[in-house]
Amino acid sequence: MPPGTPVVPTTTMITVVPAPTIMPVPPVPNGTPVIQAAAVITTPVPAVNISSGVNTTDPILHRWIRVEGSPTSADSTGYQYKFFPEGTVDFISGNTRMVSGNIFIDLTQPFVEYSGTWTYIGNATYLVKLLPNGLSGVTILREYTLVPAHIDPSYPGITIPAHIQSSYETQLIGYGSNRESPNEDLMYYPEQASVD
Repeated sequence: MPPGTPVVPTTTMITVVPAPTIMPVPPVPNGTPVIQAAAVITTPVPAVNISSGVNTTDPILHRWIRVEGSPTSADSTGYQYKFFPEGTVDFISGNTRMVSGNIFIDLTQPFVEYSGTWTYIGNATYLVKLLPNGLSGVTILREYTLVPAHIDPSYPGITIPAHIQSSYETQLIGYGSNRESPNEDLMYYPEQASVD
């Protein structure tokens, strides 16, 4: 180009193509494909027969009995609940008898018999629904709370046995009190039986 000639810039069209996104791949040792198993987080599960949906570990699964009056009296009456793993419960009331230190309802002459279901509703509380055997009579619907054995805070030295309690029993012994006096012979709530 001769001197003094104006320089005209030339423009070149450039097409910009975005680079492909490359995902990092872990190195493959010796050319063998790497297969990674998905991480599985497990938590211990109590021994339960999953195939049948039966719960065999719930602490309610016992016989719970309450004697109205002194358990050592010859003419005591009471009632009991027996909870089963498949979610059913039996209720029976009648005369009580003591056999080798265990209290039982006299099954030869029961007063009332009910069958029904129980459901765990959380916080050691269970919903119990009972229908009279023969399907005639009043349905019983109660919420029971499971209370483990503990020392009575009002009377140190006296252990309150494991029991289930509902508003029904609480109303029978008076409001605002779990025990009227430190009398170990009286049952204020259905207590866990020594033998189911």
